[in-house]
Order: sequence, then structure tokens, then C-alpha cells
Amino acid sequence: MKQLFTLLLICCSMAAMAQIQAAQKIIPEYLHESQIKSTPVKIWRTIRDLPKAKEYSNGMIKEIDIRTVGQVSYRDLVFADGTKRTDEIEQVHDQYKFFVFNIQDPLPKGVSKAIITALVESRPDNDDVAVVRWSIIMEGDKSARKPLVESLTAEIANYEAGLKKLLE
Repeated sequence: MKQLFTLLLICCSMAAMAQIQAAQKIIPEYLHESQIKSTPVKIWRTIRDLPKAKEYSNGMIKEIDIRTVGQVSYRDLVFADGTKRTDEIEQVHDQYKFFVFNIQDPLPKGVSKAIITALVESRPDNDDVAVVRWSIIMEGDKSARKPLVESLTAEIANYEAGLKKLLE
């Protein structure tokens, strides 16, 4: 019986180690903090209202359509230059004030995944300023990722400028 218990313990330990080893640290392509003179609640109410991104995009977005197919929601964007993009809306979490968008189309050849996240937080040292933490996470060929990172970085800069105009 003792041997069976020992064998069971070893098997469970090996399974746990396999799960731990499978976890990988995700390193974003881009991290940026936007400091905005507003409350986290007011900022979150603005960016949580997904069609409102047109208002705070600093003129970059011409049209936004939010649609649901089955259980999956998407946002279809038309930019001021006429280009279009579809993002899957993976998460919009009100309690923790964050969202996750997975870019679906178009993805450059060589890029297998592109995710944009935003998290709204208070600043412990300043009640009058909140922080929006933006990140871009990608998978695929490094040279293929570079132009998309540059495009998304410019997009985030427009959101930051637009949020400041709208809320400050």
C-alpha cells in the first residue's frame, strides 16, 4: 500500500511539473502607459463603450461596427485612410477594467497572432490621474511583426491623444 501511495505521489508530481514547464512567460512587443487626468471609472466607461473608440481615436477611425456571430463578438474598424480591420473581442472585464482584442484580419504574412490589451488603473500617488496600460502581444516572424507593431503603436498614440482631449 505504501508503494502504491508513493507511486501515485510521484505520478502527480510529474504531472504538476509538466504543467509548470509548459507555462511560458509572455513578453509583449510593446508596453505603454498613458497618464490621463481623470478617474479610472470615467476612463473605463469611455473605453468600455466599444463604439465610442471612434470619438477618442483622434480622427483615426472613421467607422466602427460591433457584431456578434454565435458566441463570438467582433469589432470591424474602418480607418480614416480607408483601410479595414476586424478584431475579435476576447474580453471586456468591467471589474478589473481591462479589455483584450485579438486581431483577426488582416494579419501580415508571417504573423500568427496579434493581441491588443488595455488596463485602466488608479495611481496610488495621485488621485487626479489614472493610467491606461496598453500592450501588444504577437507571435510569428520577427520581421513580419515589425510593421504591424509600428501601426498599432501609432493607433495607441491616437487613442491616448483622443482620450486626453475628451476627458481632461
